Amino acid sequence: MKPALKHFFDSMDAYLAGPHGAEGLSKLSAAHPGWEVAPERMALYGQFVRGHVRSTLEKLFPLTRQALTAEAWDALVEGYTRTRPARHHELNRLGEGFAPFVAEAAGQKALPPFLPALARFEWTDFAVFASEEVIPERVEQLTPNPTLAVLEQPYRLCAYVRSQDRGAGPVAGDELALLWRHPERLVTFYMEATPPALLVLKMAVEGLSEDAVAQATGMAATAVHAEVVRFAVDGLVLRPAG
Repeated sequence: MKPALKHFFDSMDAYLAGPHGAEGLSKLSAAHPGWEVAPERMALYGQFVRGHVRSTLEKLFPLTRQALTAEAWDALVEGYTRTRPARHHELNRLGEGFAPFVAEAAGQKALPPFLPALARFEWTDFAVFASEEVIPERVEQLTPNPTLAVLEQPYRLCAYVRSQDRGAGPVAGDELALLWRHPERLVTFYMEATPPALLVLKMAVEGLSEDAVAQATGMAATAVHAEVVRFAVDGLVLRPAG
């Protein structure tokens, strides 16, 4: 980035994060000598940016928002807008730092204890959906879905996110969550890691055959095959054709 352009963005960061009104405009004018700053236009620009940040956060973190009062959510959004200035041209990337921000804020405010984990889950859900990892159409051997993300979390969030009744909040308890983008349906799938899922992933990562796993575990070969097929249908792993 050219120095002049960097200076512009840095000064706009300071303006958006700083005091509103005449004081903020005065500092902006001082950063750009000779620039005539129209107060009404700058106010409109600030509202435009803040509106985009708010609407993006509300789209990416609907469950985090629902877990809070309107006042608490407004305070989080305002604090995030002030301390995490929007820099990326792709609007959804405005939410990239929100989960860490929630984790920091949770130590300073009376927020639900599960909120940082929930925000991280929601961001991972979107990041998996938007992943630029290429899912091959054909594979020669059992292969993990390249968009797979693994979250260790202190709450049972998979059941909570799937539930229609979230009034009481998620149940506390260690959970290993798997999230991946389905190769055909192109949506994020998620589940709590189960022994069968981890077994099939181990097979894909280590190149283990179904017969070898059946012999090592004592499972029937038909049962091993059924698990491989099931998780291939769900897109957790990619299976050779035929």
